[in-house]
Amino acid sequence: MKLSNLYIALALGAALFTSSAIAGPGPGTWPPNFPTHVKTKAEAESCCLPKEKVALACADCKTVTEKSGEDKKGILGWFKADSMHDCSGCKGKVTVHEIPGGKVPAIAEYKHVCSKCGDTSAYTCATHKK
Repeated sequence: MKLSNLYIALALGAALFTSSAIAGPGPGTWPPNFPTHVKTKAEAESCCLPKEKVALACADCKTVTEKSGEDKKGILGWFKADSMHDCSGCKGKVTVHEIPGGKVPAIAEYKHVCSKCGDTSAYTCATHKK
């Protein structure tokens, strides 16, 4: 009786391992090698290092637009309020919305909204770790 319970436990463990391996990485791990979400213009400026990259990513359509840290002007353009950027994956428009900070001095955060994928899909991220 105990041996059959062991076989059942092993089979369940193998099934769980296999299904999690097939499902791929969990949330927050896409795009690979971009562990830091960039929410403010100051964070974007600190990520503008020559060997680092910053990306505008759209999680739903899996589009990543990378820029080198040396392209400071291009990266900071992603943090200009009410600007629009093309999404090559879904052909939507990513609009930048400024969310005012509540403390003095106010530090504004930016929300990127994709016209086709929705409010929570687009964001900026960086290879540079905080």
